[in-house]
Amino acid sequence: MIPFVPVPLKKAIKHGRVFLGIGNGIAKAFPSLKLDLYQAEIDVQPREYGSVIAFTSAFYLIVLFGLTFFIGTVVGRPDLLISSLVGGSFSLFVFFYLITYPKLIAHRRMRKLERNLINALSHMMIEVRSGIPLFNALVGVSEDYGEVSEEFKNVVEQINAGTSEADALEESSRKNPSLYFRRAVWQIVNALRAGSDIAQSLQAIIDVLIREQMLNIRKYGQELSPLTMMYMLFAVIVPSLGITFLIIISSFSGITIPKILLPLIVFVLVVFQFFYMGIIKTKRPVMEV
Repeated sequence: MIPFVPVPLKKAIKHGRVFLGIGNGIAKAFPSLKLDLYQAEIDVQPREYGSVIAFTSAFYLIVLFGLTFFIGTVVGRPDLLISSLVGGSFSLFVFFYLITYPKLIAHRRMRKLERNLINALSHMMIEVRSGIPLFNALVGVSEDYGEVSEEFKNVVEQINAGTSEADALEESSRKNPSLYFRRAVWQIVNALRAGSDIAQSLQAIIDVLIREQMLNIRKYGQELSPLTMMYMLFAVIVPSLGITFLIIISSFSGITIPKILLPLIVFVLVVFQFFYMGIIKTKRPVMEV
């Protein structure tokens, strides 16, 4: 179930057939949509997904326009402009959200995968170096490593179905959104096709990933300083000094502070801290060394 789509995806595709022309235009206007859907593992053609976007946007436009106009009629002030703005604004928001949704899902997969990538590659390297065939090493890492295990499990299933190891790994790298995973798999594929030592290639990949992770951690630490300053300024200093100045000004001038002001300040602070925690979480490196 995709957020905001009012019905399951298959039914939405069926209902959105009348919008296939618009869907085709959306697919051409956003050429990266095909790759985003592929990497997000959403098994839908771009033009069909575009028709779902058009159907969903039209649905919310009609429903919210009708609901707003009906409420306006009930209270005795129907307004076509306000109804159009409410329906159109939310419809536009849904349109751009659904356009970016596959990319968001792919990014979420990437972060889950990179969390255990170094550990999984180290496990594979140890097994290959001890003389275990690559296929058995792939089977060994197809458990206990989260999203990485799911990727290698799919590779193992393709190999069991008759696909060569190199082709199965190459196919996995094409559909994966993680640059680190793709680079690691490309190195393994190149080693397989060149007949070189896979253990050495894996060791080189792990060394590079560890160095890059250390650089990312150092960069993250440097970014925390201005973010912490911003937090102290907008979440501590400005609210406390602002409330103090308001109290002083109101006591000298006799201006009454609206009762809604303090709850509003608290609400703004809660929203600010929510977004701040989101920024910190997004910037945090995910690979474990």
